Amino acid sequence: MRSRSRVLGLLAILCIAILAVYKGRPDFSNASKPARGIADSVTALQLARNVDEVDDVLGEAPSPDREAMRIKQYIDFAFIPAYVALYAAVGLLFGSRLGVFVAVCGVATGIFDVIENFGILRILDVPLSQTTQAMVDSIRHPSLAKWTLAACATAGVGWLFWRAGGWIMRLIGGLNLIAAALVFCGLFDNALLVPAGLPTLAGLILVAIFGVWGRLKAPSR
Repeated sequence: MRSRSRVLGLLAILCIAILAVYKGRPDFSNASKPARGIADSVTALQLARNVDEVDDVLGEAPSPDREAMRIKQYIDFAFIPAYVALYAAVGLLFGSRLGVFVAVCGVATGIFDVIENFGILRILDVPLSQTTQAMVDSIRHPSLAKWTLAACATAGVGWLFWRAGGWIMRLIGGLNLIAAALVFCGLFDNALLVPAGLPTLAGLILVAIFGVWGRLKAPSR
């Protein structure tokens, strides 16, 4: 159990490190102004409803914001296996049916994330006049599936940790349940997907600290 806890902690550290790189340079310019109150350009493009919303984020090709988006997608390809492995490690730690559900949802999330990334990369060199609604939908539809599955996986993680008992486990569980609730709401109001990252990151930090310390334990069965 202690070794599984440490693996979970190390995977959380890996996810945090990749997120730090992802959030770093290159930044998007002031010309990137996502619609509908979405505070993050990448999230806004993932859920763009039409070509006008793509224009709001990327501008006309070529543009610095398109190149910034390209680099973000390449970094995301490294993040995907890291978070999929993290979900799988949670399933291994708890070893229950819900743990298996979390692992399966995590893998499915990663698959749709890859499809979404390729959809984004396809439009980065395409002028707005040649960007079709089908191209936009090829990003939005897998993105909606990704976020839905991520919410299910995160809710499962939250419940597994919450019912394990102990203040550490319940704090991690509570943060994940809050994040899952925000993501579910964000499927209808996409602006809420961005603040969902805060409790998610807080939970990751706690998993990293207490996981490496060997303090994350599933309830005995």
